Amino acid sequence: MPGKRLNEEERQLIAQFLWDGLGYSEIGRRLQRPASTIQREVVRNGGHNNYRPGAAHRAASERAMRRMPAVDDLDVDEEAYSFDRSPAQVQEFHLRLVAVFRQTGLTRTAARILAEIFMTDRGSLSATELVLRLSVSPGTVSRSTAYLQELDLLHAERDGKRMRYFLGDDLWYRAWLSSAQRNSVWAQTGLDGAEIFGLGTPVGARLKDMGQFFAFVVVDMEATRDKWLDFFEKKKRARGEVTEDA
Repeated sequence: MPGKRLNEEERQLIAQFLWDGLGYSEIGRRLQRPASTIQREVVRNGGHNNYRPGAAHRAASERAMRRMPAVDDLDVDEEAYSFDRSPAQVQEFHLRLVAVFRQTGLTRTAARILAEIFMTDRGSLSATELVLRLSVSPGTVSRSTAYLQELDLLHAERDGKRMRYFLGDDLWYRAWLSSAQRNSVWAQTGLDGAEIFGLGTPVGARLKDMGQFFAFVVVDMEATRDKWLDFFEKKKRARGEVTEDA
């Protein structure tokens, strides 16, 4: 069932659950489907208040019979449930991953995009796949992926007429580098402010504490960076990704 298109019985249950006032996440848990699948199904077929399971199933059957590679006919959930993965555990982890990404300061859509790509084994999704998975507009995907690229969390390549977005092997190092640069700015700003306001004043003392704290963090992060780069280089050599001339 997971990884396949919704069947008529599932659509009947969706209609009943909507009538009972359940949200997409709860319906997804009961059907062992991603919440995004339920939301896409409902939005595509009349919305929360006008969803008709019979009409929805007939429309889906017609799309399948046409066998056209339209956006509506893409099955984007299959990979998440390959390798005998538990649908319930996959969905629970998906929600947890989005929440963790949001805690780092990412916008909701950017966090959802990053989580979707993380949960594909190939580590990439096209713009069209993201639109379908998230049930958002192409413009929203474009803005959010551009934001993630600015943070060095994604990189994009053209795949035919579409853009495809990838995670890099050094993703977390790049994200860390941006954080280290921000901490360095905080440290210097605090120490400069302490000199301006005077080290013996309350404001100066407060700024000095700020500058020294972030200066300490920067030193610690630099030591961690050196250890990671050494480890990452050895890992790449073990995989045969680095030549003798590198």
